[in-house]
Amino acid sequence: MNTEPYCIAGRLRMLARIVTGRYNDAFVSEGVTFAQAGLLMHIFAQPGIRQAQLSKQLQIEKSAMSRDVQLLQKNGWLTDSIRRGLFLTEAGRLLAKRCHKIWKALNQQVWEELGPQAVDGITTLSQKLIP
Repeated sequence: MNTEPYCIAGRLRMLARIVTGRYNDAFVSEGVTFAQAGLLMHIFAQPGIRQAQLSKQLQIEKSAMSRDVQLLQKNGWLTDSIRRGLFLTEAGRLLAKRCHKIWKALNQQVWEELGPQAVDGITTLSQKLIP
């Protein structure tokens, strides 16, 4: 076993890129990225949420959130009202439901590949770092 410490931030970024790539690949058939699918699923679960609140909740930079929101609007999946918040169109709701099925199957597959010990480690790390 290598006792030389490695850069935790670098390792986490590498793992995030690998896992995110798998999730992105899963959503190609729906024409969205994993991040966009995640926004659709969150807005489906919280209709009327404000963009700033969702950005804070998901720890997404406001500029990245704005780009994805604009793209979702352009594709006819999302409406945005400064006063009323974010709402999915009927097409957006249908897409969010399809994305949820894809996410659920892939998430279960990744969970099984990682195993309970690794997932517990991710949970512990998350609880320590996410407010």
